[in-house]
Amino acid sequence: MSNAPVLDDEEVLEQVSFKKNELPKDDMDMTPMVDVTFLLLIFFMITASFSSEKVFEKPPPLSDLSSKPPDKPPDQSDTVRVQIDEFNAYTVIFSTGDEREASSKQDLLLALSEARAEASSGKEDEVLKLLVDAHEECIHASIVAALDAGREAGFGSLSVTVVEEFE
Repeated sequence: MSNAPVLDDEEVLEQVSFKKNELPKDDMDMTPMVDVTFLLLIFFMITASFSSEKVFEKPPPLSDLSSKPPDKPPDQSDTVRVQIDEFNAYTVIFSTGDEREASSKQDLLLALSEARAEASSGKEDEVLKLLVDAHEECIHASIVAALDAGREAGFGSLSVTVVEEFE
């Protein structure tokens, strides 16, 4: 006789059965991808600026301007000019015609304060004008710095002109 144990039918079935592995699904869940797409769409719609306005434009050529001379020459005694060249260096032109170089915003503020004190002898603050002539290749930050310095110095009127070349 053999020493092999006798097995029931249930035990034989348990031994012979294999574990079933699930086959991968061919379909991908698109819900997260659609959610991300809509979030990106909303983000770009909110952050996009649809303004076609230009902040600084080149002045029109002299040939486009009317040939009519101005009725009255502007009074230069209450006007201070700041020129910003293509290397972002400042030149303050006093109302008397004197020029002073300013290498930083602090130097510009000091020069503008002196020019304002010189130009405001007996005049109201509202009539003091600061004209900023910016070269077309200077950076925007230098123009903003000049306008900030003019405001801090107490000028009542600020004006910016973009020029191709200084005289």
